Amino acid sequence: MIFLDIHFLNTTQKKALRILWNNEYPEIIKHDTLKDFEGYINSLKNVNHTIVTKNNLIIGWYADFIRNDERWFLMILDTKFQGKGIGREVLEKAKKKYSLLNGWVVISNTYLKTNNQPYQSPIKFYKKLGFTIIENITLNSTSIKAIKIQFTR
Repeated sequence: MIFLDIHFLNTTQKKALRILWNNEYPEIIKHDTLKDFEGYINSLKNVNHTIVTKNNLIIGWYADFIRNDERWFLMILDTKFQGKGIGREVLEKAKKKYSLLNGWVVISNTYLKTNNQPYQSPIKFYKKLGFTIIENITLNSTSIKAIKIQFTR
C-alpha cells in the first residue's frame, strides 16, 4: 500500500479518481464526464490530496480543503479494501494535522451505486473515529441528503 500526498492531480489520476467516485458514491452524484469532475476538483480551495495505491492502481482518495473558512474533507475507498484499516490510517494522519475537520456524510442506505448495489452509509465508521454528528446541519442539495460531521481536537 502506498500513500501519496500531493497538491495537484495529473490527468491520469483524475481519470482514475472519477471512476472511483462514480463506483463508490451514490449514482445520483456521479460525474458524467472528466470535465465535470475537473470542475468539482477545481472548485476546491487550498486542497491537499492523499492517493492510496496498491499494485499501481488507485484504491482510495482523501482530500482536505477550505470551504466557508473551515477545513473540510472527502474520502473514498474502493469497497474491496474497506474494513482493512486504510481509511482509519488516512483519517488519523489528518486528525493529527488539523484540530478541526468537517465533512458531509450520507446517513441513508436507500441510495444506489452505479452497479445497482446499495450505498452503505459510513456514519458508524466516522463515529468510531471520534467525529461528532451534527444532525441539524444538512447539505442543501436537491439530489442527495447528507449531514455534517466534525472532528475537533
